[in-house]
Amino acid sequence: MAVLVFARRFVVETPRQTSRFDVIGAISATVGAVALVYGFINAPDAGWTAPSTIGSFVIGVALLGLFIHTESRVVAPLLPLALVRNGQRAAALIVMMLVVGAQFSTFFLVTQYLQRVLGFSPIATGAAFLPLSLAIFAVSRVAARLVAKVGPGRLVMLGAAGLVVSFLWLAQISETSTYAVDLLGPLMLNGASAALVFMPVSVIVLGGVDRTLAGTVSGLLQTAQQLGGAVGLAVIVSVYASGSIPGQFVPGTATAFHTSALFVGIALLIALVVLRPRSTPIVPAIPSELEEEMVPESTPALATNPA
Repeated sequence: MAVLVFARRFVVETPRQTSRFDVIGAISATVGAVALVYGFINAPDAGWTAPSTIGSFVIGVALLGLFIHTESRVVAPLLPLALVRNGQRAAALIVMMLVVGAQFSTFFLVTQYLQRVLGFSPIATGAAFLPLSLAIFAVSRVAARLVAKVGPGRLVMLGAAGLVVSFLWLAQISETSTYAVDLLGPLMLNGASAALVFMPVSVIVLGGVDRTLAGTVSGLLQTAQQLGGAVGLAVIVSVYASGSIPGQFVPGTATAFHTSALFVGIALLIALVVLRPRSTPIVPAIPSELEEEMVPESTPALATNPA
């Protein structure tokens, strides 16, 4: 009731815009993304050369191609292509997709390891991720101030490098590993490093955008996170399934975490080439009230809901 009362009194309604809804763009983007994700999920069981797998990839690529073609021609596109013609913004979105895709594997694989190998309960498993979440929260506060001093590009590179180390560290877990000795350190490093990527990438993507397009760009950033997470998790779980041994969990984890490290390594390379300091302007510090909004959901809730 309080929300209804105060929202009506204090929230300013956004002016409505009269334009046609981009039906073809919405359908082609959604179905194309779903087809790609299905292809990656289907591949471990059906095979990478199975007609269903290849068909899913072909349909996905074709529909996403149709989406781009449509957006370049309609009057009111769902995604104005000019937004992604900016090299740094496009690179930052790709970095976000790769990093979030790798991060999702952390929650999935570590959750499975804690419960199936170490025997943690769902509640204990959720608590085991608290250091990672606290590291994200604490470092994101610092990162918001460092952006103005060193520039977002340097922070992205530092964070990506830290993530690579954390994934290579996690790849060392075995049947005899313990949480305190073998998992706590890499999880905290993972959270701190992720925060150093999320904040400056958000600054790069949202920086210099006209206020009328702020909502569109924010939605684009959220889409990159969700699509990157879905595709990344599907790929990494497929890699894990391909290298696993029936009845044993650990054998496939090293390959899966190495794949996560590869994802972030590619993101680091993109940051070095496109987001390097000499081409990234120093931006004003982020107001404290906006800091949390610019850190994407790390979805720790996944920790207590293993597949």
